[in-house]
Amino acid sequence: MSCYRQQAHIDVPPSKLWELVGNVERHPEWWPRVIDAHCEGLEQGCSYRQVYKSPMGVIETDVSVERLVGCQELLLRCLDTGTYTRWLLTDAQGGTFIDAEFGLDPKTARTRVFDMVAGKRYFRRWLDESIEGLRRAAHEEVAA
Repeated sequence: MSCYRQQAHIDVPPSKLWELVGNVERHPEWWPRVIDAHCEGLEQGCSYRQVYKSPMGVIETDVSVERLVGCQELLLRCLDTGTYTRWLLTDAQGGTFIDAEFGLDPKTARTRVFDMVAGKRYFRRWLDESIEGLRRAAHEEVAA
């Protein structure tokens, strides 16, 4: 099972970042590889439809909200591939400290092979791009 974890600080309040992280329909605005997401109402235990670019092509899948804690934590898991993303947001020094982890619990032989060959590198790059996308979108939102 591959995973990659990274911390970052973004100079905007947690509530502003949560408007982007906690609203899955806004994920395509900042989250690389997410093309579209539709959620009737975000709550722990629910699932929603998402379209994203993966190494195996464009995938439409169901995503489960495994953990949702106020404006602080969001844990999502792709029910088809086993890919998961976890976001923790904490108020820190006038901005937001982010602790994020992306990884894969492979569900098929195909995803197990991908994980062994490229998983760690894939999730590192995707998480780096995601934090930069979130930073850019948050600063644009505050400036508007």
